[in-house]
Amino acid sequence: MHLAFGTTLPMTRRVLSSVLLLSVACGGAEPRPQTTPTPSTAATTHASDAGAVATLVADKTYTMSADGPVKTARGATFPVAAGWHVTEKQGEIVLQDPERELSLAYIEVEAEHAKAAIETAWKMHDSKFALAAKREIAPPPVAPWEEIVQIVYEATPATRVVLAVARRIGKTVWVAILEAPASALDRRGAQVQNTFDKLEGPGIARESWAGRTAATLDDAKQKALVAFAERALAELHVPGASISVVQGGKTVLEAAIGVKELGKPAKVTPTTLFLIGSTTKSLSTLLMAKAVDEGKFGWDTKVRAVDPTFALGDKELTERLEMRHLVCACTGVPRYDMELLFTFGGVKAEDTMKQLAALRPTTKFGETFQYNNQLVAAGGYLAAHAFYPKLPLGQAYDRALREKVLGPLGMNDSTLALHAAQGRAASTHGQGADGEMRVLPFSYEDFVLPVAPSGGLLSSSRDMAKYLVAELQRGKSVMGVQVASEANVVRRREPQVKMSSDTGYGMGLASGLVKGVPFVEHNGATFGHRSAFTYLPDHGVGLTVLANGPGPLGSLVKARLLELLFDGKPEAEAALAFVVAEEKKAVSQFKEGLAEPEPKEVVQTLLGRYHQAALGDVTLEEKGGTLWFDAGEWKSRVAFQKHAGGSKNLVLLDAPVAGLAFERREQNGKPALYLSFQQHEYLFTR
Repeated sequence: MHLAFGTTLPMTRRVLSSVLLLSVACGGAEPRPQTTPTPSTAATTHASDAGAVATLVADKTYTMSADGPVKTARGATFPVAAGWHVTEKQGEIVLQDPERELSLAYIEVEAEHAKAAIETAWKMHDSKFALAAKREIAPPPVAPWEEIVQIVYEATPATRVVLAVARRIGKTVWVAILEAPASALDRRGAQVQNTFDKLEGPGIARESWAGRTAATLDDAKQKALVAFAERALAELHVPGASISVVQGGKTVLEAAIGVKELGKPAKVTPTTLFLIGSTTKSLSTLLMAKAVDEGKFGWDTKVRAVDPTFALGDKELTERLEMRHLVCACTGVPRYDMELLFTFGGVKAEDTMKQLAALRPTTKFGETFQYNNQLVAAGGYLAAHAFYPKLPLGQAYDRALREKVLGPLGMNDSTLALHAAQGRAASTHGQGADGEMRVLPFSYEDFVLPVAPSGGLLSSSRDMAKYLVAELQRGKSVMGVQVASEANVVRRREPQVKMSSDTGYGMGLASGLVKGVPFVEHNGATFGHRSAFTYLPDHGVGLTVLANGPGPLGSLVKARLLELLFDGKPEAEAALAFVVAEEKKAVSQFKEGLAEPEPKEVVQTLLGRYHQAALGDVTLEEKGGTLWFDAGEWKSRVAFQKHAGGSKNLVLLDAPVAGLAFERREQNGKPALYLSFQQHEYLFTR
């Protein structure tokens, strides 16, 4: 799952799991649900040309009345969410979401190789299946799996996802076949993740660090961690990063690597400022905790009682929401990221609050994890308003965060003053469709300003280490100040909704288990900065990684740190090599997917200004023989991309939106541009 401010765009490939639409995490057991099966048929077997064999199970169908496990013919189990439909037929178990838009089929196969098992599974699932493979991915296997293969297929329309994932132990292979509109996968992704992660059964023995005590990060381990971080930085082509590790209530490691800006000699230091993106959310909920301590409102106070003008696009949800729900990702309201990225110039906090009226839920309240930046911003702004009701919301949040949170934490370098602090900050960098890293205008990062409580803080790894210490000390800062009550600090970590098998989202913080060890974390991303913030509350250890370029650096460094702390199996090095190799393949594939430029007379018919109600105006213009897409706040070169039926899409080539594709359409006899992203559709008309 992505806990990043903003969004994950098509060419932002550098999140470790982004090449896998289904990850390979581990987890624990679930209670058995009440079900209502129908009569079944006898079991048989099926063999493929590849020599793989699958056992067929009885036919029966039922709907889950509660969260719980479903059992396969060979005794494996996986959890399925309440309201999902289950069909067991001819050797496979097919799950459908409540809306019956998404299908996830599980098939157990005997095979020597995972790819052969996928071929067998498709013959069982759909004998007429004929989609061409778009991309085959074989990530390094993570215990207990001995082999993992994922194949993504060329689906029509392009907004549809079709893929198969096979995980093998010995000659037993568990194949998952996913077919869904991208919007349904976005809506139900957390539930799919939970089902996929939690496959349990005979022979599936995962690595566990439960019961172990974290080792001291001595000199040798520190050198190993820094050496890995340096290699990762170089291979991912990220210009610079700053890393801090705390243990036992103090900072035990500071490592500054690389430069503040490509092509310039200034080095990153432990006090260099980076945008921390969505990690800001956890500080905003700490501000809310302080407001609760002072009696400004309670976690369960209705939002409308705090702000009578508060309104979403759903009246029932508007009336139902409590203050804690603004920051729980449990309301059913999905991301509205394009609205942030296209129309941020001159937008103020008050405008953000008014724009909430366009937000509508796409799942039931509390049903599944759905992440929304605007709602969290509202939580931060309303907490600040409770402290300083006479100030404009932006100023109130700035003052409240400084005086109630940053100051008591000793985070004196951290600031919301984006441009005033630019001289102390690392430059922002993005990756184009060609894979090259380039410096971006710092003004691109202004998109964080209207929703500052969700992602607008600039901080240093030294300051973030102070924050880690306070979290590990349940709210007590390095200066001995209790920033907020222990009860309310800890309550933020309590899961409000499930994200995956072993992880839940609380209030601006995710928490769960990694190989049996409890963790709390939040990551962040802006157009050109990344942050990772994680700590192990039972072991007194925390890590922060800040970087001035896209990529999974933080996730990789965290994985390596955990290996060192718990003497875990060395998997981080293989993960790094895999990410680098897959990125090269992705760039090559993207280039191969480009079409020949359209004739000049065709291009001329496309030029002009286009409008979309939620995203505003954009312009297609030609300069010096190059076609440009100008959104006002940012712009990108445009190329033509092959599309189903022989047509050509328009695709953006430059960061921060490289890979974003627009389908060419016609509206009232004029050209139009259609954008489908996450759960939303946008039609720009000229």
